[in-house]
This record gives sequence, structure tokens and C-alpha cells, in this order.
Amino acid sequence: MNTFVIFDNGGKTTDRFTIINNETGDVFAASENPTAPNGVGKFCGNCADHHIVMYGAGWRQRRPSKKIIKAEVSNYIINAKLDPDWLGNEVEFTSLPETLREYISGLEAHSRPEDYSKINVVYMATPSDEPSSRPGIR
Repeated sequence: MNTFVIFDNGGKTTDRFTIINNETGDVFAASENPTAPNGVGKFCGNCADHHIVMYGAGWRQRRPSKKIIKAEVSNYIINAKLDPDWLGNEVEFTSLPETLREYISGLEAHSRPEDYSKINVVYMATPSDEPSSRPGIR
């Protein structure tokens, strides 16, 4: 499982584990049992997204090169290791609960963020994105 680097904050939050994909820069948060009804398994974003170049219309996005993604992932991981209060301490894949290992193995099978929605990943939303907070929508 060299594809993923996993950090554990020791249970400070319900999304205790932070999972970083070394190849794509995708970042996930998960609880000990992310597939349980009260479990957490969410795609948080990509640590190299701020390098996406918009050209022409907004729907035309150019992803950063693999070299830039690799550098951003490396910086993200180094910063996490330097500040354990941020994401926690790095843990080995084999020391994780079985349910979390299965969840991470499912993440490995997908290479595009739009695929993550097919494997029970909850996307983070801002309060303005939730239907109950929009005026006139219930």
C-alpha cells in the first residue's frame, strides 16, 4: 500500500484518519469503520487543486503535471509530519482496522474523483450548498 499515506489523529475527531493518495494528491478522511451507518468516509479534495489552470471557459480545466502533483503531495506530507497536531501521526496500513483497510483498498481501484461517489464517499459541502439552507428549497 505505498500508494497511500495514512495519518491518525488519535480520535480527536470522528474522521480520525486522513488518507493521502501519493499518485493523485487526493485527500480523504475516514473513521474507524467508514462503511457503517454512522461512519465517515469522505473525499476532502486534492492537495494540488490550487495549481489547476483555467483557460477559456470555466469548464476547461487543465490538471497540473505529474511533477507538480508529486511536489505538492510531498510538501503536504512533510508539513503533516512536522505538525502532528494538524493531521496526527503517520500509521502503517497493517495497523489499521480491517474495515478501514477494505475502504482504502476500494479507493485504490479508482483513479478519478468522480468515481469516488460510487464507493460510499461523502463529499464535503459548504453550508450554502445544503438544500435546507437555500431560501425557498426544502
